[in-house]
Amino acid sequence: MVVIGASIQSILAEEFARQPTDPRQRVLETVEELAMDFGLDAIELYLDGLFLFPDVVDEGLLADIGRLQQRLGLTLTAHLPYVWVDISAGNELTRRASVEAIVRAIQACAPLDITSFVLHATGPFGNEFSPGVSDPEQSLFLRLTLAAIDRSFADLTHAVPDAPLAVETMDGFPFAWQTPLVERYDLGICCDVSHLLVRGEDPIAFLDAWLPRIRQLHLHGVREQVLGVNLRRRIDHRALGGPGELVDVPRLLNHLTTRGFTGPVILENLSRADLVQSVATIEEALGQ
Repeated sequence: MVVIGASIQSILAEEFARQPTDPRQRVLETVEELAMDFGLDAIELYLDGLFLFPDVVDEGLLADIGRLQQRLGLTLTAHLPYVWVDISAGNELTRRASVEAIVRAIQACAPLDITSFVLHATGPFGNEFSPGVSDPEQSLFLRLTLAAIDRSFADLTHAVPDAPLAVETMDGFPFAWQTPLVERYDLGICCDVSHLLVRGEDPIAFLDAWLPRIRQLHLHGVREQVLGVNLRRRIDHRALGGPGELVDVPRLLNHLTTRGFTGPVILENLSRADLVQSVATIEEALGQ
């Protein structure tokens, strides 16, 4: 049976912007709220917090979350650092520092039972240059990027060999370019269904091709935005469901059930209101 969950950022992204009086307590309350009030069975942690808010997110807080996990019977996933982090950087100083940040984040999660660590193999620059690449064989930036990812995967699998890494499908950098490296290092995959739709790819076909490696899914609403005459773009990280939704939620969940997928499907919203609508859409699709 598919396990439905949400990113902790679905609530905390808004609240941390307002600077709560007791942020540590709000993190713990949010974990409990997602489990008890929203009825979710999985939660994805935001490990950038270890470095962006070190006075809040530390090993003590993670230990408290671990106790909550045991009490509530939660499945936990964790999104590895990606803000100002880039393991695909051709600049070796940047790449090494990024790998170190990711290793430290994984090690900090020792008190937790983490099902999968979601990893961005490319940073903003990879997503920026990749749409302009017409011939991958002739792109200098692509060669530098893939060589850096290769070194980073080698470093990570050496430093934390037992970590269940899951390379995320991005909306800019094509996953196909990095599949040889994912296979070489025997890594898992985080299938971001909505990122694939933004790219115009069929998520069902991707699931069928990669299901044995897929540790978890990300799911959020996708809409088509009209920019002008015959000019449109797809935008994501919206509430799931409603007019114009491009994610076929019933088809997706039915396909996952048919294929026997039992991993977590994480709703990756950025506001409480969007999460409320997304959970309602999931419940309707499941007939609850």
